[in-house]
Amino acid sequence: MGSAQRVGTVIVGHGSTATELLAAAQGIVGGDALGDVIAVDAGCGQTPELSATLCRVLAEADRGRGVLLIVDLLGASPCSCGLREGPEEGLALLSGLNLAMLLKLASLDRDSMNPTELASACASSGQRSVTVRPSS
Repeated sequence: MGSAQRVGTVIVGHGSTATELLAAAQGIVGGDALGDVIAVDAGCGQTPELSATLCRVLAEADRGRGVLLIVDLLGASPCSCGLREGPEEGLALLSGLNLAMLLKLASLDRDSMNPTELASACASSGQRSVTVRPSS
């Protein structure tokens, strides 16, 4: 399958975190592995402009195999807006956007996996990258 059949990916974060994290991940992995991922910077949160932007980019990202929506905070206004503006079917939500998730995404086959499988794989990687190391 070609990229026309690839699961679309949209990342949304407050401030400019989406753009900055995507740029960092692209700098690490190089190439075009994340070239079709769409980053949406939500600024301070919900606005009519954010709603319109998410509606447009979620439709653009959906190429017939669904969309993986990665947000920074579960339940925050960008998350709620993304869920409201996204497609009724084929949308998987992953919250807790971090660099490890995006690096994992770059290594996954978005032509053969569905949005939920992608979300699960990225979530596992993101969770493994979070640790608490007590001082001695």
